[in-house]
Amino acid sequence: MSTVESIVPESTVTESQSIHGVSDENTASAERIIQDHVLLAVASGLVPGPGLDLVAAFTVQLTMLKRLATLYDVPFRQDAAKSTVTALFGTLGGAGAAAIAGASFLKFIPVVGTAVGIAGTSVAFGAFTYAIGKVFLRHFESGGTFIDLNPRAYREYFREMNVRGRTVAAEKQEEAKTAGKSRPRRTAAPAAAEA
Repeated sequence: MSTVESIVPESTVTESQSIHGVSDENTASAERIIQDHVLLAVASGLVPGPGLDLVAAFTVQLTMLKRLATLYDVPFRQDAAKSTVTALFGTLGGAGAAAIAGASFLKFIPVVGTAVGIAGTSVAFGAFTYAIGKVFLRHFESGGTFIDLNPRAYREYFREMNVRGRTVAAEKQEEAKTAGKSRPRRTAAPAAAEA
């Protein structure tokens, strides 16, 4: 008899529950948190200032991790979260990390550089945020904390999620464009009509 079976009768254990009592509801909430922050990360890529977009995306990622930690009752450790995010960034390899940073710094070039930089950073930031969220979701659901997360152990999973995250981020970017176009614009009422 497994540990789960000895604690909870077999008929009440679902596939997604683990020894740590993770429920489908927690997983669904975590997925919503990740999706919301992917959208925010995509938006942070639209910040025109070079380097400012990196700061905005990093802030979005830390906020996401804090919300995930709260959901899973894991004490949030900002120092550990920062170092793990940095270590995961390093697992992209020199080319991947340079592409993200390079796209941000293209914004130094007026007009064309800004346009190319925005296009490149939005999806990259969204994908990176998605991958970070998925790593922490998996880690927290297995009972882990910020202190015991080993980025090397998640290297391949992180890379896989980063690739999948590019599709998710591109979809979020398209959703944002569509929502922006379909939103009715306010027009200023003529002063005579108000009188």
